[in-house]
Amino acid sequence: MKILRTSYPIAFVALALALGLSACGKKKTEETAPLTPLPGSTAQAAPVRPDPKATAITVDGFEITWGNIFAEMQRQQQAGTQPVNAQQAAEGLVVRHLLGLAADQAKINIPAQDINTAISNVRTQVPTNTTLETVLRNNNISDAEFRTSVVTTLKVNRLMQQVVEKVPAATDAELKQFATDNPTLLNIPENVIARTILVATVPSDDAAARKTKKAKADAIRKQLLAGADFAKIAATQSDDPTRTRGGQLPALRRGQVTDSVFENAAFSQKEGDIGSVIETQYGYVILQVQKHTLANTLKLDDPKVKERVRTLVTENKRQRAIQEYIASLRAKAKIVAIPPKA
Repeated sequence: MKILRTSYPIAFVALALALGLSACGKKKTEETAPLTPLPGSTAQAAPVRPDPKATAITVDGFEITWGNIFAEMQRQQQAGTQPVNAQQAAEGLVVRHLLGLAADQAKINIPAQDINTAISNVRTQVPTNTTLETVLRNNNISDAEFRTSVVTTLKVNRLMQQVVEKVPAATDAELKQFATDNPTLLNIPENVIARTILVATVPSDDAAARKTKKAKADAIRKQLLAGADFAKIAATQSDDPTRTRGGQLPALRRGQVTDSVFENAAFSQKEGDIGSVIETQYGYVILQVQKHTLANTLKLDDPKVKERVRTLVTENKRQRAIQEYIASLRAKAKIVAIPPKA
């Protein structure tokens, strides 16, 4: 049940270099500045799929093949991150290479204990039905290549840490300017914390089927009113994915909810009440509002608020420093995109 509208507020995300299990077995990082348009990318599609062995880009002579790019796209897809096209994957690989070289030139030393810990952390992220060794084998990565990738990733992380450590904390003047530039920054919208149980309906349900499902929802509500544990009932009887969290929803902001019936119920119910069964576009819903917070505007002169904003602005400065550092590496490099052969 997708009840939230997709929105993209101003956000500042700290750079996190994660190990990529791709066929090229090298580092992964965020990429921000665009390359020269890559022939064969989504933006400029090639008439045929390029040969995976063919060179797509050179970076000071270092070759990135189409196979590397395809593998990176597949890795991103398997990781469940936002889909990337060939252009974006190539850009990420270029910056990954440049940062790796910079880390080597900085002669950063990584203790063996840190390397082993990082490898252990990767193992914990491997699905329970397989092993790290199997994943590496399926990606044509040797143990040596994998360990080298881990070491390089740790070196790049350390390099990025050195970059951000040079960035001073935001000053009071910068905080005030940031608040001025972002007038809604301190506005806290009305929101509710709630949990839900769904008896799902589908368009093909006839009147009899809907009546049966409504009766099921009414019976569940009676159990809750009688004192049944909401989370346990949600885990066993809800048709919503939130059942794995006892029906717990993320914080709901007014205007974000896709179903108006659901939103009206969420923002009108009293805290703690087990609401009446409501019929939504997803089915019959039982809702319990746990906390309702009215809209409010924070004050920058509040010490706690001030420090939170300082953290935000400082992280923004650090992110900008990283982007500028990456841009400087790219400005010094000779990056050549090679058109694929038909």
